[in-house]
Amino acid sequence: MRASKSNFLTLWILVLLAMPYLMIPTASAWTAGDEEAIFGHTFEEEYWTNDSLFIEGDTGNGSLTASFVNVGDFQAFLIAFNEFNHTDGTQMIAPYQLFGMHFITPGNQEVFIGAIFAFLLVHNETYGNNQLPDMGTGKDSAWYVVPLANSTTWPEYTPSVVPIPAAKIADNHYRMGMHYYNLTCRIVDANNPLGFWLSLALPILEVVISELTIQYDIVIEATGEVHAESLYTIGQVQKLKYFGVEKPPSEMIISSMEVSAVHFMSVFASEYSVVGTTDGNTIVPPTSTTPMDDNITIQVGATHERAFDLGFGREYNLINETTDAVVSSGLTALNTLLGVRLGDLILVLWQAPLSAWIFAHMAYGLSTQLQSTYATVNAMVNNVNTAFTNTNWWYAVTFPTWNGLRVEQDPVYVAYTSLGVAADDSGGGFIALLLIVAGILAVIWILRRRS
Repeated sequence: MRASKSNFLTLWILVLLAMPYLMIPTASAWTAGDEEAIFGHTFEEEYWTNDSLFIEGDTGNGSLTASFVNVGDFQAFLIAFNEFNHTDGTQMIAPYQLFGMHFITPGNQEVFIGAIFAFLLVHNETYGNNQLPDMGTGKDSAWYVVPLANSTTWPEYTPSVVPIPAAKIADNHYRMGMHYYNLTCRIVDANNPLGFWLSLALPILEVVISELTIQYDIVIEATGEVHAESLYTIGQVQKLKYFGVEKPPSEMIISSMEVSAVHFMSVFASEYSVVGTTDGNTIVPPTSTTPMDDNITIQVGATHERAFDLGFGREYNLINETTDAVVSSGLTALNTLLGVRLGDLILVLWQAPLSAWIFAHMAYGLSTQLQSTYATVNAMVNNVNTAFTNTNWWYAVTFPTWNGLRVEQDPVYVAYTSLGVAADDSGGGFIALLLIVAGILAVIWILRRRS
């Protein structure tokens, strides 16, 4: 892998990945079973992983991993980017992924939930003494952690990605996920537009983190509840360079700095509301950082049936990777809803169009409804912006005590499905996994609303 010929590596990758229609074939009609030609598996299988989904073009090629679990009227999936290889030898490993679930509630409502891991955010806690990422003029300073994954900044750290294949651990217990190792990251200014673009284009501040692992454990209870626990590991900051000069990470990562894992969640349902789990009061999408003292519940249908809880594992551990010592355990993570900033959208925009193509092929192949609505897969991709109603929620899990050490923590998703209800002999057929489209394309929907 050769060094980039330009300091604008990030920018051309963002532009290139936002133009997938120049790189991929146009699909036409679809019949059941055609998905095997793309994914190497069918949607009738219980579980599978394909980590070699290749897309090639004149300027480079990329690959993705898809994992899939199918139990009755419940499906879960993980779609993740592996790497993108440009023809000049530069490479990008992007730890962005979408985890989704589709299910039928006991009240026969169809629900689609998607959560995109967007980025890591570091902020300096100086405003309000609330340990939250309060961003804005006169408030906390903040920085995006943007992986660039090259082997030239620190040749001793070779970036790699290792999928965790979907596996059946026990009856009604499944596991899948992704490992990313030795991620070179550019630290991007989140405080003003000029600083954002300069630090995105130029390697002003760079770090390498040892690991980013996101693993999903899915347990289907006899009651029909599905617990999808996402196990997060954010590796320790190993090295740091400021304007090309190497410095000890401790010189720039001070005790008042905190790290957050930021996610984007999308819901697709004919009628839904978002409320606090305990009080049942409707939650209005925030315009600034809002602390969450309770889990989030998604209610669907005219009867406001409880369909989904977004819960957080409130504790995390800090580990010193040099000594393998647990520095602190049982620390409390904070949960917040975030008002969306332009920089947030820019940093996830690049994945939307390319993902839309592959997600559309999944959904179109599974759904007779989509096949009757759109004559071709391509027609669906071109029109989904107006065909779906999406909710958009940005939430963060903040780790107040950090110091650049290894973080291990676990938010939990709970779906309320019909799997605990006796099967209806009247049939019902095969249910579409539309979440795959609804989740990722919510990014496009938001941007077009803002334009």
